[in-house]
Amino acid sequence: MLFNLNQRLRSLRMVASLDGFLKKPGDLESIFAVARSLQGSPLATQMQRHLLANPTMAELVATRWRPAPIDLDQLSVLPEGSLGRTYAEQLRSQGLTPEALIDSRLITTPVEYITHRLRETHDIVHVLTGFGVDGAGELGLQAFNLAQVRSPLALLLIFGGLLSDLQEDEPLEPLLRALARGFELGLAARCLISVKLEEGWERPLADWRKELGLPQAPLA
Repeated sequence: MLFNLNQRLRSLRMVASLDGFLKKPGDLESIFAVARSLQGSPLATQMQRHLLANPTMAELVATRWRPAPIDLDQLSVLPEGSLGRTYAEQLRSQGLTPEALIDSRLITTPVEYITHRLRETHDIVHVLTGFGVDGAGELGLQAFNLAQVRSPLALLLIFGGLLSDLQEDEPLEPLLRALARGFELGLAARCLISVKLEEGWERPLADWRKELGLPQAPLA
């Protein structure tokens, strides 16, 4: 009985957070609220089990590898076309800082490590895949995440994004194309979050994309 009650309470929190996302689909805090509502859920546990079955990801978790703190000023002077410089330019174009995106709390468990890793690599994956930061680009990236890591957050955000556009009577074609592209890339590429991407800020995007199994041409 208590198990059912806890499950129902979790479901209610999930629905409430998704409702908040639908009201403010571009708001970071609404996205973080959806993510929090999934913590401890069977879907989140399934994602963690899937990721830990990847030997490279399992090693990251076991060693608790952490990237060096991100300094956008340092990244901005790297060569044009490098991962670091492109990442810095993208964040600054949105008025964002790494501190606003990355959870600074102490990591003590594998679950917390995976949560941190997904969050801190989100905008790096944007750069590597070429998905934009508009609505279609964000949903394309969520499709990529769903294919790569079985992310329940990605599933809810895709559902919310499509529902929002249906409610607003917006064209679905751009979102559907982005979703199809995201699934395709996610299934073909290496698991990006398991790679120490931050140790290669200076490397050209072309080199990273070749290594990771991503296309060189920017997305249309």
